[in-house]
Amino acid sequence: MELVMLIPRICLTFILVILLHSNAYASAPVKIVSVMYPPLTFDNNVPGFGEGMLRDIVTESFNAVGLEAEYELLPMSRNVWSINNHVSEACIGAMQWFRESGDEADVDCIDLVNLSFVAFYKVKHFPDGMNFSNLDDLKEFRFGNVRGSSSQRTLDEAGLTTDLTRNITLNFLKLDADRFDFAVAFRVTGEYLITELFPQRVAEFAFVPKSLLKMPLSMIFRKEKRVLKKGFVEGLNEIVRNGTYYSILERYYGKGRVPEDVVPEPLRNLTGMVSRVK
Repeated sequence: MELVMLIPRICLTFILVILLHSNAYASAPVKIVSVMYPPLTFDNNVPGFGEGMLRDIVTESFNAVGLEAEYELLPMSRNVWSINNHVSEACIGAMQWFRESGDEADVDCIDLVNLSFVAFYKVKHFPDGMNFSNLDDLKEFRFGNVRGSSSQRTLDEAGLTTDLTRNITLNFLKLDADRFDFAVAFRVTGEYLITELFPQRVAEFAFVPKSLLKMPLSMIFRKEKRVLKKGFVEGLNEIVRNGTYYSILERYYGKGRVPEDVVPEPLRNLTGMVSRVK
């Protein structure tokens, strides 16, 4: 008789376990912080693109496991503060921010893309093109960079002269005004901004082929956010396999123009990605 009475209770427990597992990541929108840095992150939806390459990747990854993402774009230093003070649950950015603040031990990251900082210039100043062997070769030139950029430490250590601006758009406007010789930016960012700011004069600008610095951009979680991180990884792997991830990259780089080294090695090895990366 006791066994008969236990059967409904056992069945109910079993059903609850299934429901909990199927909604393992279900919750309110995930609060994510990042910086405004086109075309990686926009503050709204831009026709023909989206909300930014990294925002789109993160949004689709969470959607794949039934989660909604909510974004706030802040200055770099406030990103670190927001994670450290548990205001945001995750950050789209560079681990370098947390290394420099001394908080690297408190966070984990999942690399989303590998990007290169390059030096953009006006062709009229270097009509034969420009290249260099090492950063010492560039000491005679002046560089424009964004205040707080992860690339600034490399420029400082090389002893390069820099003019710091408050945002990346202003950096290219000052390049056009001949305020300095080179504007430092991720390649995808510089190409996007030149097209947007100077649509009739794109041919007047170029970039040095050799990168100043290569850096992964990542989804960063506090270490105690293990369940959320696990769900994100599952979603990211899913959109890599089904082609969504690579289609997002092509939306911003152009079809057939995604550099091979943009895709992090762990993602390159997933089924479905190998055939897309040339």
